[in-house]
Parts: sequence; structure tokens; C-alpha cells
Amino acid sequence: MREFGVMSLAPLDRWCRLYRKGGAEALKPKPKGRPKGAKAKPRELTREQELEERCRRLEAEVAYLKKLRALVERDGL
Repeated sequence: MREFGVMSLAPLDRWCRLYRKGGAEALKPKPKGRPKGAKAKPRELTREQELEERCRRLEAEVAYLKKLRALVERDGL
């Protein structure tokens, strides 16, 4: 233990338990943090939130069409 800098028996006991349970593979370090591609689940929207979102999309569409109409009228297409 002194040679490898292990200060107490607790880590040694844990390593032995891991090795008995899962072999050498169990002793390999695990990656930290969230796995790649893990995302939070999208929140369920209330009916009111769905309608507000739809209203914003429709308002944006109307604004786009108004600008398009103005351009067509200006250029005489």
C-alpha cells in the first residue's frame, strides 16, 4: 500500500469488491458527466402555451406575407 500511495484499506476493499463483481473491466475509470447526446426532455406545454406559440407563428407568417405583397406591388411583378 505504501508503494502505491494507498493511505487506507477502504479503497483497497472497494477495488477488491469491484473486481470480484465485474472483473478487470469494473476497475476501469468511468467517463464523467452526461453521455453525449443526452438532452433534457422537452417540457410539456400547456394548452395556453401551445396557443401562444401558434399565435406567434401566425403573426410572423402574416408579417412575412405583408412584406412580400409590398415588394411585389413596389416592383410591379
